[in-house]
Amino acid sequence: MAKKILLLGNTGKMGLALEEILKEDYIIIGKNSGDFDATNFNETENMIKQIEPEILINTVAFLGIDRCEKNPTKALKLNTLYPKLLAKLSKERNFLLLHFSTDSVFDGKKNDFYVESDNPKPLNIYGLTKYGGDCFIQSIARKYYILRLSLLFGESRKKNQFVEKILQKIEEGNKVVRIANDVIASPSYSKDIAKKTKKILENSLPFGLYHVANKGKATLFEIVSEIINESNQNVEVKRASYKDFPYIGTKNINTPLKSEKIESLRTWKEAVKDYVKDLKSNKN
Repeated sequence: MAKKILLLGNTGKMGLALEEILKEDYIIIGKNSGDFDATNFNETENMIKQIEPEILINTVAFLGIDRCEKNPTKALKLNTLYPKLLAKLSKERNFLLLHFSTDSVFDGKKNDFYVESDNPKPLNIYGLTKYGGDCFIQSIARKYYILRLSLLFGESRKKNQFVEKILQKIEEGNKVVRIANDVIASPSYSKDIAKKTKKILENSLPFGLYHVANKGKATLFEIVSEIINESNQNVEVKRASYKDFPYIGTKNINTPLKSEKIESLRTWKEAVKDYVKDLKSNKN
């Protein structure tokens, strides 16, 4: 019989991809901010007890460096204490917890790919609170996977993340976009991450922390240029520095990810091709 997965954050970018990839082989119960308030721990705990999942996948987080600097209390609650609650319930109720983390736990001073054995050194409240969540899960839960991700692109219903913001500007008629050429990440396709997540579950890999990313690294300028070129859009992409744009929190500007435990996914440029095809088919 198919296992029951409780997918928290099922309408976010990662949640949408996971639901699409996992629904054929698992019973998916998706919940989002319209169904429950993740900052209300009693409500969250009661929901989990009622559903009794065998696997709980958490994609809920308080995202954004500057948003977290402006609201550190909410960042602490959602990124650190909420995963702690999930870890406690995972241990008590014996479900597998799969949680998504971020490359923002690193400071970017390595000037190379970060692997699982590298020591985190967060530079901002977002990275610090996400690392706090990782630590609680590792110390409390018995059955868990933490999957660290870099810059995500993929189907999204919201326009509040980097790639979506740029595409929104272009849709609004902007013919020139200025993009930072000094921020380096591992661009990763949400569907590829979801497929790898499914393999990790199916193959029962050892519990623990994994870096999951498409192969390679790129500046934000290179990522946007590749998406624009594949889309055949008449838009000029100009190089800029992240310092040219307003920001509050200290940025980790060179945090590409690679795994020393599992194989890399296909190259990020190959993934962009499929992403653009999806964008076009969704518009038709």
